Amino acid sequence: MIEMYTQLCRDYPIVSIEEPFDKDDWEHTKLFTNLRICQVVGDQLLMSNIKRIEKAIDESTCNALLLKVNEIGTITEAIQTVKMATNAHWGVVMSHRCGETDDSFIADLAVGMATGIIKAGAPCRGERVAKYNQVIFLTL
Repeated sequence: MIEMYTQLCRDYPIVSIEEPFDKDDWEHTKLFTNLRICQVVGDQLLMSNIKRIEKAIDESTCNALLLKVNEIGTITEAIQTVKMATNAHWGVVMSHRCGETDDSFIADLAVGMATGIIKAGAPCRGERVAKYNQVIFLTL
């Protein structure tokens, strides 16, 4: 898989891969991240869990965090986690959750925390479009 991802990143303009291996495969995720060919975003590997994120930072297992605010706990914890990730020179992807509402708060948080990336899915439903519209509004 590492060879395949490496070749894909060389052949195509891939800048980020989310969860390239099994959710508990720390070893291969670390090996791939250390090649430094793209941003490696931890999702289920990190589970928006502070202890797992700290471990990944200490071991250079990923270089980006997929942050699901409803998983991390509180907004204060989300802000602390973004600061921890950015202090480690990681990227942060602010993510929605399946079955979300039209509430566009994660767009506000993504812009306010300067994460640079929001993951809200394809703009095919109102709750997703609301988030993208809010990002556009806030960055005008």
